[in-house]
Amino acid sequence: MILGIGVDILKISRIKLEHARRVLSEDEFKVFEEFKLESRKLEYLAGRFSVKEAIIKAITSTSYQVGMRDITIINDKQGRPIVISPKIEGIKFFVSLSHEKDNCVGLCVLENV
Repeated sequence: MILGIGVDILKISRIKLEHARRVLSEDEFKVFEEFKLESRKLEYLAGRFSVKEAIIKAITSTSYQVGMRDITIINDKQGRPIVISPKIEGIKFFVSLSHEKDNCVGLCVLENV
């Protein structure tokens, strides 16, 4: 059963590199620092922000609350984003992220398992 759905769209130019410490978990920040190009850092940061906003929106339909830095999203071997934190018993996170020129969009569906 679906517990919640969230979506967020963001113009990448609205995000600043200074936001990284407020948005990214420690594991995500390590990935962020490895990027050489500022444009790639901004794209990564905006994408993570957008997906986390979608997660926060979806999770408001439950009794749980999370902050941006409580959420860790990594890419699997195929490059798809997956939520590794938080782990909430009985809830499965499905997320998707897409970039297109100046914008990115994040989507989250919560399922009761």
